[in-house]
Amino acid sequence: MFCLALLGLFIYSCDGEDGRDGVDGQNGVDGVDGSDGMDGADGEDGEDLTIEPTIFEDKSDTPPLVAMSPQFNFVDAYSVVSTPDVIGGDFQLAGSADGAGFLVDGDEYIYVVNCEDSYAVARIRFDASLNPISGDYLLNSGVADFARQCSATMWEADIHGGAMDLFLSASESINYDVKGIDPRASTPTPDADFGLDALGEFSWENAVPLPQGAYSGSTVIIGGDDDSSDSEGQVTLYYSDSGDADFDTGKIYVLQLKQVSDGAGGVMDAMADTSYSEADLDFGVEYDVEFVEIPNGKDFTKEEMEAACNAAFASRFMRVEDVDYQKGADTNARNVFFAVTGRGPGRGTYNDWGTIYSLVLDESSPLTGKLTQIVSGNTDTNNADGNLSLLQSPDNICVTENFIYIQEDPNSFDRGHSAYIYQTDLGGNNAKVVLEFVVRQDLAEDSSTGFSGEYGALTDISDKIGVDNTFLLALQPHYWRNDDFQSLDGHDNSAFFEDNQASQIVLLKGLPR
Repeated sequence: MFCLALLGLFIYSCDGEDGRDGVDGQNGVDGVDGSDGMDGADGEDGEDLTIEPTIFEDKSDTPPLVAMSPQFNFVDAYSVVSTPDVIGGDFQLAGSADGAGFLVDGDEYIYVVNCEDSYAVARIRFDASLNPISGDYLLNSGVADFARQCSATMWEADIHGGAMDLFLSASESINYDVKGIDPRASTPTPDADFGLDALGEFSWENAVPLPQGAYSGSTVIIGGDDDSSDSEGQVTLYYSDSGDADFDTGKIYVLQLKQVSDGAGGVMDAMADTSYSEADLDFGVEYDVEFVEIPNGKDFTKEEMEAACNAAFASRFMRVEDVDYQKGADTNARNVFFAVTGRGPGRGTYNDWGTIYSLVLDESSPLTGKLTQIVSGNTDTNNADGNLSLLQSPDNICVTENFIYIQEDPNSFDRGHSAYIYQTDLGGNNAKVVLEFVVRQDLAEDSSTGFSGEYGALTDISDKIGVDNTFLLALQPHYWRNDDFQSLDGHDNSAFFEDNQASQIVLLKGLPR
């Protein structure tokens, strides 16, 4: 007990008294800031940014009025010219651009295009990068034989023969000739007479010359007669064996079937002195045909030509539209294709929705050959044997070495979609939608429009600009109207009719040919 008490006393006495707090130390003196360093020398200016000119970009303020389909997402579209664009300070493109041709001119290019409902032919000059730099009119509505100038073909001396290029512009209505216009004229005479009378008077949709190598020493021009009355539509042929650029002394012929359907999927000989039509043909069946002469046809009026076609028992098609031939070797050019637009359902005709034909001309003569219907929209009407149920009113066509491009015009009748362009092979198989016409209601006067638009020429310019798979496409946006678009050809035709539509030219990059 004593020991524990002593130990507790010892432990308690180990806690010493708390010491006093020490005096706080003084703060040290702040250091002096160092001197700023000297500015480095200015760097040298770099070179100015230079943007190289390019072909493939929009040249117009209006975006392209086409939309590529998903199956052709590898193709690009660029707007090149639209009617509101002012080119070279004083030129605007008139409305309803249709048939066209494209030429090289030194380091520049010339594009000639029909303005269908303005009764005019425009010429646009492009620089090396396809920038539009000037324009004028080779034909205006002041000409005595003004007409709706529809499709067209550029006769090129290097391809077709002769000493000069010539723009063959087809007159469909009001007046009925093919006009041959110098595309390189230094001083245009837009109200001159350009009629090629020897080709005859038809409701010309196009007049397509074959290359000089197709029939050496001869001039062969195949045409489409866009008519649904009297003798109806004809496939025409102008033929001269007096040289490869004879527009004066040739003869006029129209197509006649030598064979027709036997009604059971077979073929039988056509009866003499009998008129046949598309109703007498089966889809996909080949028939012998020939071209029969219209004697003195160059002297006939349009009405007299109708009577002469009836007298010759010419075969009838429901409005023959555009014509083209296979490109590549000269022998390919004997493979001719043409579009028949049809009349629309409920009209009581033999072709409601439209058809495409292959016409293979014989090697020895363009006056005989074989005809096959290779595309038809008549899947549920007429013969009900068609192969393309979407097709509505095929109008223009473009044939390359490997493909057919079929362009629609649904303004008279439609299947519930705006105008398509289809691609098929040369047999009319594997049809695919390439692109669709864009219908912009914001550009319509009343902000509401149907499927009001169609295509003009699809022109392959690949070889001329040195870039494969490049095309120019003319557009007719019928819904886009403005009175500022009237009389752009330099002549006021309001005493008869003055159109106020717009046009657009689109560049397509990557479209297979």
